[in-house]
Amino acid sequence: MNDLAIQLHIHKVTKTLSSYQYLKGTITLFINDTHEISMPMGQRDIPLPAHGIYLFYDQNRSFELMMRSDQATSICILTLPIKTLHKILSQGTDELNFSQSAIFEKEQYHHFEMASSTITRCIHEVISNPENQLLKEAKKYAILDDYFNSSSRKTKYQCPFLNQKENVNKVRAAKEFLLEDLNNSPTIKQIAKHVALNEHNLKTGFKEIYGKTIHSFLKDYKMTKARELILLREFQIAEIADQLGYTNVSHFIDAFKKKFGITPKKFELSLP
Repeated sequence: MNDLAIQLHIHKVTKTLSSYQYLKGTITLFINDTHEISMPMGQRDIPLPAHGIYLFYDQNRSFELMMRSDQATSICILTLPIKTLHKILSQGTDELNFSQSAIFEKEQYHHFEMASSTITRCIHEVISNPENQLLKEAKKYAILDDYFNSSSRKTKYQCPFLNQKENVNKVRAAKEFLLEDLNNSPTIKQIAKHVALNEHNLKTGFKEIYGKTIHSFLKDYKMTKARELILLREFQIAEIADQLGYTNVSHFIDAFKKKFGITPKKFELSLP
């Protein structure tokens, strides 16, 4: 993932209308600090109160968004492509905030809520230290984690099966068992027996927590591991394929190319 795809910048707002160029396909979080801002849209103004967050996404259109405030103020704008967000949610967190899952289902999506104390603090620090680029880099990930990771938030998707803590612990144990031996991965039946869950609940619970099926999760994990092993420069491609449980090297090569758009060998040769 290219870190440059995730941007956090400070936008100045005054009584005079100021514009922000929205780019289609971009998840944009407008996060206010201490003064209310209004955003004229059509026949109405959308108010963004102090310490509010407005999430905006449009799959098909790029256009100017206007903002104004009765008092000169600053707003933080965090942007990232929807593909980047999906990658973060599916690979980077154990518990997802599924109340935001509609982002991936609609051509246009809006959502407003008040910022948590964590996000409020992050924004205030960024605005108070506009020249500190290292601080800005750290805070953009802290904001994403707090906003999209359900373990940090009160608003969570309530799956009846996952309401029982014992079931959640079993699914987590299933993930650990799945990844214990990549050379000889267990079947779903074996995993279900190991954690004492029926197969249906295992598959349903796994997808709820980790955002993808067991098969897809394992495949992505193996590809990420393969990339790490290639970067080490300690193993031949065939050895890496064997470590990850691929009896056919060509199947490994195809899977790697499908994931990263390049063969393992070409990726190895491209390294400095």
